[in-house]
Amino acid sequence: MRHLTDKVLDVAIVGTGPRGISVFERIAANLTAEPEPRSIRIWLIDAVELGAGRIWRTDQETCFLMNTVVGEISMFSGVSDGERCRPGAGLSFLQWLHSQPDPALSVLGHDDYAPRYAYGRYLRYVYGSVVRGMAGLGEVVETVGKVTSLRENGHSYALQVSTVEGEFTVTADAVVITTGHAPAELSDDQPELTRFARDRPGLRYLSGDSAADLDLASIEPDAAVGVVGLGLSFYDILMSFTLGRGGTFEKSADGTLSYVPSGKEPRVVAGSRSGLPIRSRGRNQKHVTARAAPEFLTSAAVGRLRERNMAHRGNPALDFDQDVLSLLAAEINHVYYTTQARTQHGPECADAVAAELRARGPELASWREVALRYGLQDVEPVDLDRLSRPLQAKWFDSAAGLVAEVRRILLADIAEAGQGNRDSPLKAALDAIRDSREVLRHAVDFGGLTPESHRTDFLGRFVTRTSSLFTGPPLERTVQFLALIDSGVLEVAGPDVVYGCDTGPGRFFLESPAVEGSRRHCDVLIDSRIPAAGLVRNTDPLMRQLADERLAVGFVHDDAGETFETGALHITPAERRVIAADGRTHRAVYALGIPTEGVCWFTQIGNGRPGVPTSFSRDADVIALSVLRRATSDAFQ
Repeated sequence: MRHLTDKVLDVAIVGTGPRGISVFERIAANLTAEPEPRSIRIWLIDAVELGAGRIWRTDQETCFLMNTVVGEISMFSGVSDGERCRPGAGLSFLQWLHSQPDPALSVLGHDDYAPRYAYGRYLRYVYGSVVRGMAGLGEVVETVGKVTSLRENGHSYALQVSTVEGEFTVTADAVVITTGHAPAELSDDQPELTRFARDRPGLRYLSGDSAADLDLASIEPDAAVGVVGLGLSFYDILMSFTLGRGGTFEKSADGTLSYVPSGKEPRVVAGSRSGLPIRSRGRNQKHVTARAAPEFLTSAAVGRLRERNMAHRGNPALDFDQDVLSLLAAEINHVYYTTQARTQHGPECADAVAAELRARGPELASWREVALRYGLQDVEPVDLDRLSRPLQAKWFDSAAGLVAEVRRILLADIAEAGQGNRDSPLKAALDAIRDSREVLRHAVDFGGLTPESHRTDFLGRFVTRTSSLFTGPPLERTVQFLALIDSGVLEVAGPDVVYGCDTGPGRFFLESPAVEGSRRHCDVLIDSRIPAAGLVRNTDPLMRQLADERLAVGFVHDDAGETFETGALHITPAERRVIAADGRTHRAVYALGIPTEGVCWFTQIGNGRPGVPTSFSRDADVIALSVLRRATSDAFQ
């Protein structure tokens, strides 16, 4: 019997964005900790930019911003100890920024937002530190290319890699797939829109990718552009059309922001289901370790609910609305009421209110009485549905009426965000959703919900509506949004936007059924929404090959005759190993991040936190340890 400790262990990491780097860093850190490290060769393969990937590549426009404050970001799994950065210990993003010669970067503080390209540079720095840290531990082979297939080859795996110089095969004992976002095939009405544009030389339809990968630069000044979706990608597109073309924002003596156009901007009309842009993040007032422990939505509470469901129906799966949402609502409103008490009457009142709410339990019906007794204003519970769709069921007889209402809502949001995520009761309450993500994953991941509840309650309603409330851009983006409306560069279409092809004038159109006379024609239509590619609709050749040859399968949620095809790679919970269509678990093929979205929730997080263990670094460590542990076992035999 051969022993892999007597030979080189070949490990291929496919995709070197944040998730790939995190696994690479944890493999190197674990090797460093071993008294006699085994011989290892790590193949690092990325189709775009090694150490940054596609989404965080370093040649992006400087006006694209992150939506996480720099003080909450680190890609090293341990904090810096003053020594040279190495696997397991290194500079946080903030520390790295302060070491940069570029004053635009070095001046950024803990609660500022950095350009996306700067994070790509930081990723490259971390990546380079780990590559240097591998010296003496093993060999690193770097390849810019695309893995087009992965097949079993006896006790190993053969990866076909395509580069500009040709194709070659990598034989690996273990493969880690961290390929991140990939464009999806056209679906629904997109083929019709594509054909409509193709048949009319003056029209263009862009969709299905990040702003950095859309051909925005070729859109002519003063062109009529319609944008569908008002999320984070929309803001990137908007900034590319304005700041990216030489426009500037200027602040007057009274603090009002105005936009000074360069004359190169297109004319943009934009709409979405809600009719409003994704709301601002509250000004950060929290230290990186200052997330409050949950009071109601805890892992222990989720465990008790599973035990109850198992006893009553023979299945531990949860119903999101009935079992989980009420506990999350209690978390949100516990923060809301206690923050109201602290800001209105001081910390002693807040402590007293918190104690009474905890004693009463998560039933919100009885909380109003507590709030009134302590003299709190604004005592109505936080209504997530109302907050996410404030324009719902409203009718506007003119575009001016819509703009006035949008302005009112956004100015109120700006005021709340300016108070901060500790001092604004509303923004603090919404931040509780972010603070609860780890427990929500515990409730949701790996079939934790019933199929119908996962599809309809969690993804269909909760995620689509609440993500616009707590994952938003920096406050300055909302202020700029209003300034661009005032300048005439931007027009809002309204809620429940409808778009399509108008064969009469031969142009695209956008309109809102809630706004009289809202139809606008455009020559360029951009769908700014990033679709979930899934396993089947994924255009990445590796994913297509794995699905076609049944070496991988999408995770199908199945319970008592109910099914939900998530489209995510089916993986094991313990080690994130890929499961084939016949139910067999691959010996050493792992997947992490976006390809597993649907099995695991909110995998788009692209960083750890300095000095704080999170699922981001834990997931990477699980895979790293599994790869190294299997190298000394019979698992590869």
